[in-house]
Amino acid sequence: MKEALSVILIAHDEERAIDLMLNGLLETYDREILEIVVVDDASKDRTAGIVGDWVKRNLKVRLIKRTPPCGVGRALKAGFANISPRAEYALTMDSDFVENIGQVRALLDAIERENCDGVIGSRFVEGGKVVRYPFFKRLMNRLFHTVVKILFRVKQNDLTNNFKLYKAHIFRSMPWGSDGFAMNAETGLLPILFGYKLIEVPVVWVDRDPEMGRSKFGLLKHGAGYLRVIFHTLRIAKSRERKR
Repeated sequence: MKEALSVILIAHDEERAIDLMLNGLLETYDREILEIVVVDDASKDRTAGIVGDWVKRNLKVRLIKRTPPCGVGRALKAGFANISPRAEYALTMDSDFVENIGQVRALLDAIERENCDGVIGSRFVEGGKVVRYPFFKRLMNRLFHTVVKILFRVKQNDLTNNFKLYKAHIFRSMPWGSDGFAMNAETGLLPILFGYKLIEVPVVWVDRDPEMGRSKFGLLKHGAGYLRVIFHTLRIAKSRERKR
């Protein structure tokens, strides 16, 4: 693909990582990238200023500044609403996914090679790996996937990773509901429910180095959102069945 890719980066207090992300993505994938949309989710540090400097010197970088209330889902929906109509594909990543920049190539190759609508960078297929992943967090992740596999008969193993490359119209058109971290599960589950074909490619996920800041995810704080995703998806599934 040539300048057909919109990259959506969500950022909240990512001054230590955002410059590395933008530099790495543009150096490696300048041919493919149409735009990088950075959604600054009301950061209190220098994130917006750093991105603003990029905007001044690179026409491919755009900055969307949000005000509270914050949330991963709110930030992603703001990014989806600002995908260029010229974009054929859209890639979502967290702004601390510096270790994954090189692995974007595997997603790009797969979506051009395979007959599919989207590609998920999966930590839990053969060849995938997690480094410094807390045991309880991994346990809850696997439990969530067990439940959705039973309820919705999905085969994918890592719906919750915010490392997804889809045809752009999917991100633009789904009835997204989540405001928080559970949006990452929704972006995996809803397109499958609507009949889109998603495949997985293995990626290595490395928990951020302490020097790059701390993760904003808290299992006790955000876990209930994943239950709401299941109920939201069940309601949509029932609604679609009634219309058939």
